[in-house]
Amino acid sequence: MCSVSETSSRSVQYLAGLSVSFAFTFTGAVLSWPSPAIPKFKNGEANVQITDEQSSWVVALCPLGALLGCYFGQVLNEKVGRRRTILASVLPGLIALNLVYKDAMAYVRREKHHWCGKWDYCCEIADKEIRGAIGMLVQVMMNIGSLLVYGIGPFVSYTVLNSIVLSFVILYGFACLWVPESPYYHLKDGRLALAKKEFMFIKGTKDDKWASEQLAIMRSHVVESMANKTTTKELFTNVRYRKALYVVAGLKVLQYMTGTCAIQAYLEPIFRQSSSVSGPYVSIVYGFVQLAAGITATFLTGCVGRRVLMLTSSIGVAISLTAVGIYFFLQDYYQLSAQTLSSISAIPLVGVLGFNILYSIGLGNLPYIMQAELFPINVKTVASSLATMMAAILNFFVTKSYQGIKEFFGHYTVFWSFASIAYFGIFFIYFFVPETKGKTLEEVQDNLNVEAVEMERLNREKQKE
Repeated sequence: MCSVSETSSRSVQYLAGLSVSFAFTFTGAVLSWPSPAIPKFKNGEANVQITDEQSSWVVALCPLGALLGCYFGQVLNEKVGRRRTILASVLPGLIALNLVYKDAMAYVRREKHHWCGKWDYCCEIADKEIRGAIGMLVQVMMNIGSLLVYGIGPFVSYTVLNSIVLSFVILYGFACLWVPESPYYHLKDGRLALAKKEFMFIKGTKDDKWASEQLAIMRSHVVESMANKTTTKELFTNVRYRKALYVVAGLKVLQYMTGTCAIQAYLEPIFRQSSSVSGPYVSIVYGFVQLAAGITATFLTGCVGRRVLMLTSSIGVAISLTAVGIYFFLQDYYQLSAQTLSSISAIPLVGVLGFNILYSIGLGNLPYIMQAELFPINVKTVASSLATMMAAILNFFVTKSYQGIKEFFGHYTVFWSFASIAYFGIFFIYFFVPETKGKTLEEVQDNLNVEAVEMERLNREKQKE
C-alpha cells in the first residue's frame, strides 16, 4: 500500500465508505431525537408525562446501549469479519423498530447500534491519500441524520418521528449488502487468495503483480502484529501500545466531555430559554450548519493535517462554549432584565453555531480515525471496542449530569465545564498527538514502534544506573 497502480480505481473505496457510513444517519438521528421528542413529552403529545429527571434518563440511555454493541462488535469483528459485523449491526435497530409499534415508551429504552468496526473498516480499505476523507463521511452522515430530525421532528407526530428515525436502519442494511470484506481480516487468518481477491476488487485493479507486491507488504506487518497476543492484557501491558492508548483516551475525553451529545439532545430547550428565535427553527439552522461543516471537513482532511484540524477545532470549541456560558451567567447569576438580555440574545445562537462548526471540522470525527490508525491489527478490535466503551461511559456521564448541574449550579456552569475540557485539549493535542496524514497504516505503526523501542532502551539504561 505504498504506491498506487496506474490501472487502479478508487470508486469501490468511495462507494463502500459511503455505504458503511450511512449507518451513522441513524446514529445522528438517535442523538438528536430528544431535542424534538422532549417537548412532545412535556406537552402531552406523546401521551406520556415525564419530569426533567426522567428526561435526563431518556437522553442518557442511548450511550448505555452502545456498551453492549461494543462488546458484541469486538467479538463479531474477530470471529466473522468486518463485513458480516456491519450487516449484523442492522438487527438492534430492527428490534427497536418492532418495539416502537408495540409500545411507544419502549423507544425510551433505545439502544444505539454503535458497532466499533465501521471506522476500522473504512480505514482498512482506503488508500492513505483518501483515508481521512472517507473517515469523515461518518460525520457527514451523522449530520444528515441530525438535520432530518431537527427539520422534521418538531412538525410531525411522536410516532411518525420514531418511524422516520428507525427507517434509516432498513436503508442502511440494503446499502451494505454488496460491500467487500477487509483484506486485513483474511490476512490475519492466513487466507491469502481471498485477501488478494478482495484487495484487487477494492483497489479496482487487474494488475496481479502490483497487487501481490502490496499484499506482501501488508502481510508482513500483519504477521508481525499477530505474533503478539490479541488480548486486553496485551494492550495494557505491552509498551508498544502505550502512546496509542493515552492519545486515544485523551481524544475521547475531548470528543465527548466538550458536551456535543448533551447540546444536540437539549438543543431546542436551550434556545427556548436563551433566544427570541423559535427553538425548532434554530434547530433546523443548527442542522444545516452542522451538515455544511461536516462536508467542508471531508475536503479539508485531504489537504490539512489531523493535528492542525484538531487544534483549530479545540480552540474554536473552547471560545464558543465560553461565550455561551457568559450569556447564561448574565441571565442566571446577575438576572439581567429581559430587555437587556434581548440586546445580546445573539450570543448563544452564535456561540452554539460556532461550536457546531468548529467541533465538526476536527473533534467530531478525527478521534475515530485516529483510533483506527494507531493500533495494529492484533489489538485493533479490542482497542476500538474499549475506546468506544469509554466514549459511551463519558457520553452517559455528560448527558445524565447535564440537567442536575444546570439546576443546582446554573446553566453557565455546564458550558464553562465543557469549555475547560476544550482548553485542556489545546495543550494535549499540541504536545502528545502525532500526525498520521499521508501515511499508510503500516507506516503509522512503524513510527510508533520506533518510539516504543527507544522508550524500552531508555528504561533499561535507567534500571542499570
